Amino acid sequence: MFLNPDYRVLVYKTLPASGSGFGVGDLLVEYDKVMNIGYARYLSDPGEAFWTVIQDDPKIGPSLRGYTGTAHVKILRNGEVVWRGILSEFEANRDDVVFYAYGYESLLYRLLSQWNMTWKEEQIDTIVTDLWTRAKTTLTYSKVGFVTTGTIEAPVTTSGGATAIELPSYKLYYKRILFSFQELVALGTSDTTNIVYFEIDYPQSATNNAATFNFWKNRSDLTTTVHEYGYNADGFFDRYVPILGRNDILGVGSGAQSQLYRYRQQTAATSAGYELFGREQEPIYLSWVRDQADLQRVTKLRAKRALRADVDLILRMRANEIIPFGATGASYRLGDRVRVRAELGITSIDKDMLVVGQQVWALRGHERVYPMYQERNPA
Repeated sequence: MFLNPDYRVLVYKTLPASGSGFGVGDLLVEYDKVMNIGYARYLSDPGEAFWTVIQDDPKIGPSLRGYTGTAHVKILRNGEVVWRGILSEFEANRDDVVFYAYGYESLLYRLLSQWNMTWKEEQIDTIVTDLWTRAKTTLTYSKVGFVTTGTIEAPVTTSGGATAIELPSYKLYYKRILFSFQELVALGTSDTTNIVYFEIDYPQSATNNAATFNFWKNRSDLTTTVHEYGYNADGFFDRYVPILGRNDILGVGSGAQSQLYRYRQQTAATSAGYELFGREQEPIYLSWVRDQADLQRVTKLRAKRALRADVDLILRMRANEIIPFGATGASYRLGDRVRVRAELGITSIDKDMLVVGQQVWALRGHERVYPMYQERNPA
């Protein structure tokens, strides 16, 4: 247990596009007494935040309305930045105002690729670099102009390997760059156990306004952290859906010269095999594959993923029990693996799981952390 953390919300004006790329400007308002506050970060997805202020707070004023949609937001926990994003909307009644903000990754949702952007025989990091350059520089007055380019790595073909994945063909037609990055994360993961993800990261310092775009090929550690219901967690949500699983995958793919490839991947044994469940079939159709080996690789990958049944797991940690990711002293970060245990009635979980998200809620001095988990990519 630790002492109740101190939370503050800082809202900043936005610098002009020309020369500053919509970066962080002067401090507009600071809220040091909020009724409640919540924030979340997710793997390869925009985070969100909210906080509530009473309507007659003198720090609100009608002028704040005009900054909604443009102002920068920093959430500080014990003086350290744990969340940043853009002030996006509010809901108000005669008593309270609830402000909402979205993480910087959300800015990529409103930026599009060109029509018929095409890459042939290119590595994934090359495509990511081209799209990020378009988002940051090519598109005039893009709101991510203030974000610097950090590390962009090339996902590899085998777990921990060195051979970069090369896509035979990749095309985009006015696609949201956010969705393209998410798709490239999925393609980069391929049939490896590497944890591929992208982020717009920022320092913990409240006075440092830097923000950095990164695309990681395998940024994940197996930690010694244990999250356990009945120990440091007092609640959980467990969704176990074996009915969504498949144990007989039939893959079909088109080749470069009108060839048609077929491959079947079956799982007869194990607890998800058809000897126990019967046949659970699913077709997959690929519009373009390099050769039979390429189709076989993808079909095997889909078959492994189709056997996973723990699709959604959230633990509610005890109040003020663990330090959330992003703060000094946290024992894990997004993309890491922790030991998760939850034994109660029908729920029976005891395994290493991937941290794919984190929600934090602070109310009246009590802080609750809700880590979100999924099974790691299949080996």
